[in-house]
Formats: sequence, structure tokens, C-alpha cells
Amino acid sequence: MLRATAASLLLLLACGPAPAAPPPPTRSVRLVTWNVHDLFDEADRTAPPGEADAVLGPAEVEAKLERVGAVLRRLDADAVVLQEVENLALLERLARGPLAGRGYRAALAEGHDPRGIDVGVLTRLPLLEYRSHLDERDPDGGFLWARDLAEVRLGGAAQALVLVGAHLVSRLDPASGARRARQAARAREVLLAAAERDPGALAVLLGDLNDLPGSWALAPLLGDGAIADLGAALAPAEGFTWVGGGAEERLDYALVRRSQAASVAAVAVAGGPEVAAASDHRPLVVDLWLDPLRPDR
Repeated sequence: MLRATAASLLLLLACGPAPAAPPPPTRSVRLVTWNVHDLFDEADRTAPPGEADAVLGPAEVEAKLERVGAVLRRLDADAVVLQEVENLALLERLARGPLAGRGYRAALAEGHDPRGIDVGVLTRLPLLEYRSHLDERDPDGGFLWARDLAEVRLGGAAQALVLVGAHLVSRLDPASGARRARQAARAREVLLAAAERDPGALAVLLGDLNDLPGSWALAPLLGDGAIADLGAALAPAEGFTWVGGGAEERLDYALVRRSQAASVAAVAVAGGPEVAAASDHRPLVVDLWLDPLRPDR
């Protein structure tokens, strides 16, 4: 037995050390941002904020939830940023009803918008942190954000993933450009600060920025080229995200630091009859590569 053991040891030494295990493959994560256009519940708010909300009948609410859910089931994203959701309870109804069994957790902070529309997040990745920016003020003393700039940190991989969900002020008011520019500047600060807190993190800004690429209002965010606009790679006929009044415009964005653009595997805008039936916006879909969790972590 001793000779056999010694012989085995000599054989191992002769063969040299075992080759190192290959590194685990990167993990693909799918993100979606989508303005679902007036996802309201049946309750009538009579006091601000949200006093100008639309009130739908129960059947209308369920039909809207099903239309939105049908699109999200098809896209099968790991995390979704939605704009124009009235409240957390309604977002949870979407997760429990049309998206039941998909493993989504809902997060939403109700803001100051008079119509009651908010930015919400659905994620089946672990939700590690939610940072709200609703208390931030404009120079005139009013709130900078009517809808939250929702900053969420997600787990499930060795590399942290931070999403910054946005819905900038609408262009319906011609005087809104200056405020939208201030919001764009602040969104950039938040995106970069998230990356600085965790240098290995992949930070992504997702949302309806309510203005066109190259607009002066978005210049504080995109003007110097340090932030990569992922939708810019799409042909105009494929990349538009909003349809209205005969126009097709790209108002919805996915942004990363240009130094991290190599982490992006694919970008697309989802279309089709299901999407058109659910909203006047089209979902923007981004697939990312993340470092996976290793067994020893």
C-alpha cells in the first residue's frame, strides 16, 4: 500500500500541477426601459400630489396591465425601468398578475407630479439598495424632480450593477428646456457618482429623457462624449421610441460611461402590434455582460 501511494505521488509530481480551471463565462443580463403611458389605477386622488390623475374603471385597469405585461413577458428582462406608473401598489399588481411567476420585485417612490405618474423598477436580480432623489431642489426652491430619479443597486453577479431610472420634464411646456437641462446635468452627476462609489460597478442610466439626441437640453449629460448613448448605434427607422402626431422620435435612452461601453452585448428597440396597443412609446432593450459570481464568493 505504501509503495502504491508513493508511486501515485511520483506520478502526480511527474505530471506537474493540475491546470487552472478556466474562468467562468460572463453573465448576460437584460435591461429594459419603457414609458408605459398612463398606467393608472381605479382610485381618484383628490389631494396633491397626483390630484390630476386619470381614473380608469376596473376592467380598463386590468386590460392595460395585461397589455403591458404581454410585452414584458416577451422581452423577459432581468430588470425593467418603467415610466408613468401611478404607484407602488399598481406596479406590484403588474408583478403579481400578468408577470406572475417571473420572480419580479417592485420598487417605486411616489413623487411630486400632479398627474401622479412615477418611475418604477421591476427586478428579479437581488435589490440591494434604493436611493431616492426626490428631495433635491431647483434653484427657485421647488423640487428638481417631479418623478424620482430612481437609483438602484442590484446584486446577483460579482460585478455590481447600478441602474439610474429617469423621466425628465416634458417638452409640452415650451419653457421646460432649462429645467430639463438642470435635470440632465444632475442625472449625469448621479450616474458618475454611482460608478465612483464602486469603481468596478457597471452603472446604466435608463429612461425617458423627453428630448432628442443633440438637443441643447441634453448637452449637460451627453455633450462632451464621455457618456455613451447606446441607442445612437441604431438606424433611425429602427431606433425611434415614441410615436405621436405623425412623428417618430428617439426620446428614451440607455447610457453608460464610454469606458464601459464594451460591456454592452446588444441594443434594440422592441416594436410590433402588442407594443403599439400598450403605449405610445417603444421599449429600449439592452443586453449586458457582467462578471458572474464565482463559487468562492
